[in-house]
Amino acid sequence: MPLLHRKPFIRQKPPADLRPDEEVFLCKITHEIFRTYEFFERTILCNSLVWSCALTGRAGLTYLEAVESERRARQSLESFPQSLVVPLLHLAALSQCCRLTELCEDVYAFVKDRFFPGEVVDRAPDVNGHGKMADDDTIVISDSDDEHSAFQSSTVQVNKKSLSPSVFKYTVRMMKNKHSEPFTVRANQIRKKSALSRERLKLLFKQHCEPQNGIVALKPSSMAKYQLSKQTFSQFFPDEPPLFSFSEEKLKLLQQREEMKKEKEEVQEARRREREDKERLREEQRRRFEEEKQRRREEKERRKLEKDREREKLKEEKKKYAEQLKLWSKPREDMECEDLKELPRPIPVKTRLPAELFGDALMVLEFLQAFGEAFDLKDEFPDGVSLVLEEALVGSDPEGPLCELLFFFLTAIFQALDEEQEEVATDQVE
Repeated sequence: MPLLHRKPFIRQKPPADLRPDEEVFLCKITHEIFRTYEFFERTILCNSLVWSCALTGRAGLTYLEAVESERRARQSLESFPQSLVVPLLHLAALSQCCRLTELCEDVYAFVKDRFFPGEVVDRAPDVNGHGKMADDDTIVISDSDDEHSAFQSSTVQVNKKSLSPSVFKYTVRMMKNKHSEPFTVRANQIRKKSALSRERLKLLFKQHCEPQNGIVALKPSSMAKYQLSKQTFSQFFPDEPPLFSFSEEKLKLLQQREEMKKEKEEVQEARRREREDKERLREEQRRRFEEEKQRRREEKERRKLEKDREREKLKEEKKKYAEQLKLWSKPREDMECEDLKELPRPIPVKTRLPAELFGDALMVLEFLQAFGEAFDLKDEFPDGVSLVLEEALVGSDPEGPLCELLFFFLTAIFQALDEEQEEVATDQVE
């Protein structure tokens, strides 16, 4: 099962109360059932680069890419030569590497030119180039009891340097002819039939190794399964077990490679996060756009409803006003009106003028109020003539206000006559 954010992914189980006739969302990628719009979130998640392969450790994949990677890895493991598994695990147990990549490098360097019992090999062409491969040139390293006894009886010199792969000779037999007699060949006369690469070794060791105390060691389950504690490496190859060296230069080189790989992964991770951020930003903008669109649609509907309500309200008010106007238009007695108000109480006027002269006095005041500014009334009477007129009409002082009023009126008459004569003269000249 692919890993989600480097953690095991658990499929969502179907609801317990699911009805046979219920309509649901089916995610065909993960074979999950959803009732709500979580289906779309799961679809987006499956297409995001957040998945990794549980067997190879490859990250930055989609769900389908991780599933395909696991399928290819599982297929590669199934096609791995079983005759090589135990010798390779013995070699892995001899190593003290801190990284899986280093372990693969050491083991591959040792086994690429060496062959083991039960391994299927091809006959190599002659050195001069005239030899041709035939269909029945596929042979297998003999693992008969005689050869196995020969391995056991070989003189193994401890603490000796491992021999060159080219000096070994192998007893082989033809695969198609089961009754063929075994024969001996040199190392340069055969070659591996199956492609053994560092990637396949890494895939194999990922299944059987784990970090222990800072080094890559075999899992106890794998040691028990293949009974490695009851066997020795000399049972599979008649030479000294290899002493895997780990130099400082190699350490620095591997560290540089790891740093470069880590930097590359960090760059890829940064790009992936940037893509995810952009995708998230686009989704957020799309969501905001949809929300804004929905909000505008709701605002438009709300305004429309308000306008309809206002129109109905105005229509109702017009109807009421028409009814009231119709009601007001009907003739009725004043005493039947509902908005009658009491008349203000009259205030008595206290004046020394006789009643028959009071109206004429008001006419004079009205004239002075209307035309006083035209005849410069303020120059003669700065405080007005309201009380002055009363004093002039009832007083007996010869030099009182009456004299001043008569003088003002005569001056106004003569001034008006002069202006009229000037206008007549001007019209005649024109």
